[in-house]
Amino acid sequence: MIIGSGLNSLVAGALLTRAGWGVCVLESSDRLGGAVQTAELTAPGYTHDVFSGFHVLFLLSDAYQRLKPELDARGLQYTFAPVQFKDNDFYRERGIQLVLGDAACGLDVDERVVTLLSGRQMAYENLLIATGVTAARLSIPGASLPGVHTLRNLEDAVRLRDDIGPGRVVVVVGGGFIGCEVAATATARGARVHVVERDGALMQRALGHQIGTILADYHRRAGVQIHLGVTIEKIHGEQRAAAVCLNTGAVVACDVVVVGVGSRTATSWVAAAGIEMSEGGIIIDEHCRTSDRHVYAAGDVAAMASLTSKRHVRIEHESNAQQQGAVAARNMLGQPTTYKSLPFVWSHQFGLDIWCLGETSAHNAVEIAGDVSNHRFVAVYRNANRITGVFGVNCGVPGQVRHLMRAGKSFSANELWSAAAQTG
Repeated sequence: MIIGSGLNSLVAGALLTRAGWGVCVLESSDRLGGAVQTAELTAPGYTHDVFSGFHVLFLLSDAYQRLKPELDARGLQYTFAPVQFKDNDFYRERGIQLVLGDAACGLDVDERVVTLLSGRQMAYENLLIATGVTAARLSIPGASLPGVHTLRNLEDAVRLRDDIGPGRVVVVVGGGFIGCEVAATATARGARVHVVERDGALMQRALGHQIGTILADYHRRAGVQIHLGVTIEKIHGEQRAAAVCLNTGAVVACDVVVVGVGSRTATSWVAAAGIEMSEGGIIIDEHCRTSDRHVYAAGDVAAMASLTSKRHVRIEHESNAQQQGAVAARNMLGQPTTYKSLPFVWSHQFGLDIWCLGETSAHNAVEIAGDVSNHRFVAVYRNANRITGVFGVNCGVPGQVRHLMRAGKSFSANELWSAAAQTG
C-alpha cells in the first residue's frame, strides 16, 4: 500500500508492479501526481507540465514577462488544465488499485490496517507513506484575509501572479529560499517589496549568518526593504490585507502579503500508531524504513539522520522526491538498497544562480573564496573540521563537489574556486 501519489509513490508503485506485486495507492485529492503532473494540452503526442513544484514561480518570473508580449502577438498563452487520467480499469489491469479523494487518518501497525476519513479500513502487507507537506500558515489576526498568499503549487502561483504588478506593495514574511525568490520575482514585476525575517540575516537558518548577510546586502541593493530580527503580530484590513504590524510597533502598508515560513506535515495519525517521529517528520533509516519494519516513508515527510548532528531532520530537496520511493520499493522486494544522495537545492534571485549541496545549517566554520563583491564565489561549510556542505553563487562546480563529497575527500574553498574559474 502506498499513501500519496507524487513522484516517490509512482516510482515505487511502478517497481513493485513490475515485480508482480499488487499495489494500492491512496490519495487524498481527486487526482494523481502530487507535485509533478503532465498532460496533452495542445496537440496529440505533445505533453506539457501541468504542475511541477520546480516551476511555481515561472508565471511571476522576469523571463516570462519579457516573453509574454511576443507570445501574445503570436496567439500563444501559458495555460494549464485538469489532468485526464485513465479509469480505474486501466490501473487495475496493471495490478494497481486507486483510492482517490479519501485521506488516511489512522494506522494500526499490529493489525497492519490503514483507516480512511470515510471510515473505510484497508489492510496492507507493506506500507509506504509519501504524503508530502503543505505550506505553513501564520497564526495571527488577519492571516486569512484576501491578499494573504502562500506558495506551494501552480494554483498558488496563478493567484499570486494576478495580485502582483507595478506599483503594488508586497510584504514577504520569511527570508528563506522561497521568500527571497518571491522578493526577486515581485521586484522584477515592478512591485515594491518588504521582507520581514525574524533572524538576523536572510536564509540564516539554512546558510548561516555570514552568507545570509552577503545575500541580504545584495537584496537591499536590488531595491528590497529588509526588516531583520522582527516578526509580524497582525495583518490589518477590512476587505483584504492592507498593512502588517511588526513587533517593533512599526506598521507597513501593503497590497499583498506572501507567507513563506516553511512547511508542515500532517502526520499526527502516524505518530499515534507509535511510529518514531522527529519534529513532525517520520524517522527513517538508510533503507527508508521506519521504526516498524513493515512501514516505509519517503520524500518531504521523511526525516533522516543528520550529517552534522544526532538529530533526524526533514530536508525538502529534489533527490528525496526522485530516489527515496525507489529505495523503499527495492527494500520491500528484498533487494537491500541504501539511500546515499546528498541534499541539493538551487535558486535564482536577481541574476544570482545559487546552489547548495550537503548540509549547511549546522556548522562551526565557513571558508569563502572568490569574488564576493561581484557575486561569484563558493563557501565550504565544516563541522569539527569535517566538510558538511558547499554553497555557490554564479559558479558551475556542483557536479565536482558532489563527486568529492561522495568520495569523502577533503578540499578547500580556494581549490573549488580555482576549478570554477577554469570552467568559466
